[in-house]
Amino acid sequence: MTPMIWLIILIICLVIEFIRIELIGACGAGGAVVGLILNILGFNPFLQIAAAVAVAVFMLIVVRPVGMKYVIRARHEKELLELEGRDAIVTVRIDNANNSGIVRIGNKNWSARSNRPNGIIEEGEVVTVIAMRKNEAYVDRKR
Repeated sequence: MTPMIWLIILIICLVIEFIRIELIGACGAGGAVVGLILNILGFNPFLQIAAAVAVAVFMLIVVRPVGMKYVIRARHEKELLELEGRDAIVTVRIDNANNSGIVRIGNKNWSARSNRPNGIIEEGEVVTVIAMRKNEAYVDRKR
């Protein structure tokens, strides 16, 4: 095998990874890098392929699950940030003193609290999402 084949495999794996970040392409790219290094060092093609497959499988089994925890967390945080500033409808009365309240943002319900201390917002009111913390919306009456 020539180094060009390993470079092509590496580029294909990276393109796959950039299309949808699932860390599968990254595992393949890790294997391709090992194959490329072994090729440059002059190892026979069978050993290059075996090592590349072994590294890719190892990364899929060991590295990917750990990495996906961070990817999923980052996606969730991005989702929450995108909700800030949006309008919501109070579906269950918000009462900070009783730790109760639910708002509907888009097509999903979220636990909600008033952004004001001891705030109460009645059911049916339109509010604006000020902040999202964990899975809870902090809202204020729409002005």
